[in-house]
Amino acid sequence: MRHAPGGDIADRALDGQAATARPRTVVDEATALLAVPGLVVVTGGPGSGRSTVLSGLGAAFRGPVFAGGGLAMLSTVPAFALTRAVKVRLPAQDPALLAEAVRSRVRAGLLLLDDLQWADPATIAALVPLAAHCRIVVALRTPHRLPAEAVAALRTAAAGWLSMPALDPDAATDLARRVAPALDPATVTDVVRRAGGVPLAVETLARHAGTRRGAAAPAAADDDIDQVGYAVAAALSDLTRPARTAMAALGLLGRPATVAVLGAGVDELTAAGLVAVDPAGSVGPVSPYVAEVAAGLLDDEGRRALHRRLAELVPAREAARHLAAAGDTDAAYAHAVAAAAGTTTAGERAELLLLACGLPGVDPAPGVRVDAAVAALASGRPRAAARVLTTTFPLGVDAAVLRAEALLQIGDLAGAREAAAPVPDSAAPAHVAGRDRVLLLAQLAGDPDGAAATAAAIVARHGDPPTHPGLRAAVAAVHAAGRTPAGSTPWRRRPRPPGRPARRWPPAGARGCWSRPSRPTAASPRPRRPPTRPRRRAPPTSPTAGRPGSWPRNCGARRCAAAAPTRSCAAPAT
Repeated sequence: MRHAPGGDIADRALDGQAATARPRTVVDEATALLAVPGLVVVTGGPGSGRSTVLSGLGAAFRGPVFAGGGLAMLSTVPAFALTRAVKVRLPAQDPALLAEAVRSRVRAGLLLLDDLQWADPATIAALVPLAAHCRIVVALRTPHRLPAEAVAALRTAAAGWLSMPALDPDAATDLARRVAPALDPATVTDVVRRAGGVPLAVETLARHAGTRRGAAAPAAADDDIDQVGYAVAAALSDLTRPARTAMAALGLLGRPATVAVLGAGVDELTAAGLVAVDPAGSVGPVSPYVAEVAAGLLDDEGRRALHRRLAELVPAREAARHLAAAGDTDAAYAHAVAAAAGTTTAGERAELLLLACGLPGVDPAPGVRVDAAVAALASGRPRAAARVLTTTFPLGVDAAVLRAEALLQIGDLAGAREAAAPVPDSAAPAHVAGRDRVLLLAQLAGDPDGAAATAAAIVARHGDPPTHPGLRAAVAAVHAAGRTPAGSTPWRRRPRPPGRPARRWPPAGARGCWSRPSRPTAASPRPRRPPTRPRRRAPPTSPTAGRPGSWPRNCGARRCAAAAPTRSCAAPAT
């Protein structure tokens, strides 16, 4: 700030800015508003940086600064926030006398009050008359429980009502990298997404993610995330029940939802700046971390009830997960199997069927297990496929071949051989080919010479090449390991082209030389040379006529000059 310590302060522009330019930050905008006495209110959610703005204003002010604020445990003490600021006992019973006592001490200084949401009514009532004589900046957290009349009076008296902007992704990424430089880009991206532009959440989540990688002390990071969670929980406690339920629903869903799903608390959340509504009508949390904290505040019974309610409002593939979280495993199994039948991608199908097979207390049908293994292998999840097919009772030939393939892909060669061995030769051709593929590749890893003999036997049984694509690839792998051609045709020398080969003299590549073909025959007559353009000769009046410098540029003339330097190969001048 560019304020003098006392007296009337002239209204001036900031350094490097015109008087009518819009300030770049909240601090700059508050500085411009405080050129004359007045009240500036800075609002924002938990962890948005309100206290940082107050600290910046106090550090830049040229004059006395009186910093105070409310406390949650002492919110009923009259004039406590103002008493902390001026450091004297104040007459809290009389609002007019209280305002005069504060004005006489602040004068041309700066009064900073943090956490106005915990201030008592006497403090809030004294701010309105003080705004006409003193420079005051207060920080108000949203949501809050201040009466609507008090908020309306503050808005009327305030010279500016400033909202804390969220960090843009680039600034949040830089902050996360400064806090935890060892984080990989994927973790930094996840931290920025969860924080939602809240600076304190970015710092805490980045430090906590670095703790799991050994970058910081675990106790310090746990304390930080506990403090942030407490601050968020304290802010959410000021919401009404419908708003808290809607915020918790966003945390359980993990994605934006419509107003019809969230209910009547959306308007309150929007006014508090905790959610954002896009033009399509979807409501999403500004900070997913805040929504996660809201979901964590629910007790077990309330969380199960909210999961059951959400299962009635979301599609079947999400309903299965919510029912599983609510403990209704039978309904979750039915929803997952039904939803898997309508999916279009192998990944979604594998996720739903694996969910159905992994529910506690549910015995999936063998066909569901096989379908889950097929989808898991197709989506690149062999461990999940092997796990879902591992049972204490046989599941059939198809399941044995799939389990052997899954074990082969994860590198368990002994388990793959053991799983594929019971498949008989009388099974379906596709099953026999799958068994032979597993056994051949498992043998190739330990005995390449024996694998070559086995491949020959497999080719004799299934044809050359085999019709099964997996078996054909396995046979090709064996041939490639032995450096032999994949087919039965041996290598042959390339036939020499007919006719005598051309001889080159001087050697090809010599500068200024040309290739001389062999003697013409009836089979290959000498090609006719195209007519050449006559070379330019030196004019008679040229001073270089008859000298070696006037020779044509060809290697024959240069060789002639080397043999007889005084002899000219050029035509005589005419």
